[in-house]
Amino acid sequence: MKKLLYLLLVLPFAMMISSCSSDKDLPNVDITLTFDNAAVKDGAVYVIQDSVFSMTGITVKAVDTKQQAAIANIRYFWNGIPAPGLTWSPLPMEIDMAQMPQPENGENILGLRATLLETDKSIAYTALNVPIIAVENEEALPDGVTIGEASFTFSNTPQSDKE
Repeated sequence: MKKLLYLLLVLPFAMMISSCSSDKDLPNVDITLTFDNAAVKDGAVYVIQDSVFSMTGITVKAVDTKQQAAIANIRYFWNGIPAPGLTWSPLPMEIDMAQMPQPENGENILGLRATLLETDKSIAYTALNVPIIAVENEEALPDGVTIGEASFTFSNTPQSDKE
């Protein structure tokens, strides 16, 4: 009876070691962040210093398959500092720029760390850094840029540290 009990205790560990999935089978997705009261130009999101802008959506789409994809367990960071007060869920979420700590040059980083999921793929983790540039007023925006609805897309190409 003791031998059977020991075998039952070891069995779950043996199943974990002999996993069928491959670390090279990671999600290949595009992640799109949608903002309101912002503008996107040259890989940066522009906002007005004393305004409130919103992140209205995060969408994930599989690149090379028609499989379903999702993002989960999102953690936010503002200028590298974990932002527990910025647990914005569900979307939309508002960011009051007047309340956020900012460097003098107005160049901020909104960081996202999350779990990526795609059907028939291994679970993966991603880290995104969105440059948020706060300008004094609309006249300080780059030429041809107007504040409104904007989107920012990241291509999340899978990488494994075991290659």
